[in-house]
Amino acid sequence: MEFTGPEAADFANVRALNIAFLQLARNGKLPRTCLQGLDSRLAKRLLELTERQAERLAGTPFLLFSFRERDARYWDQLFAEPRSRDLFAVPPPSGDEFATLVAAGLGFSWQLAQRNPFAARILAGASLHWCERISERTFFRLLAIAGTRHDLLQLRFPADTDLWAKLLDGGVMRRESIRHSAHLSALQTVLTSDRFDQRPSWPVAARKVAPPGLRIAEESGDH
Repeated sequence: MEFTGPEAADFANVRALNIAFLQLARNGKLPRTCLQGLDSRLAKRLLELTERQAERLAGTPFLLFSFRERDARYWDQLFAEPRSRDLFAVPPPSGDEFATLVAAGLGFSWQLAQRNPFAARILAGASLHWCERISERTFFRLLAIAGTRHDLLQLRFPADTDLWAKLLDGGVMRRESIRHSAHLSALQTVLTSDRFDQRPSWPVAARKVAPPGLRIAEESGDH
């Protein structure tokens, strides 16, 4: 079966969302639960990234944060919320940057799951089952059931020390070839760690993806 890979616009959206996430982290505006499970030394490095390092890390070809796509029990609970609460579950616009990130990230994942589940697998670590489940709901419904939860957005694979050491070391290097290698290696780790929808064709096809977001001009300055 042939799969259509992510488009250039998809990688651009991933980069923009990653930048927003890292900016909130650097500004101390992320809830503590977002980084729960990450080694304290790595958490310190993440929070102390320079602006330039954050921009480099944002070029990773997948979302650095997760909507707990692999936690079936969590989403079972969300979808079990009474539908009568929907009209009251979405908080009014408040200028909350974190809430904006959650809404933007969910919107991107939702439309990607409907349009191209394979791309959602690569960019958002989503299983086919998760894509099908959220695609069955309207985006308003999705926001409504997620609007009252402050533990929905989390760092992707926070307990994987090797992954985050790689991202926060080679993944922020000035030299593009090193950064590119670290990002692709991290992507391969994310793909092969999936325990839900593992099919041989997914990781193999993903190796053929050439994320345009990784082609970043060389920058001057230190690591």
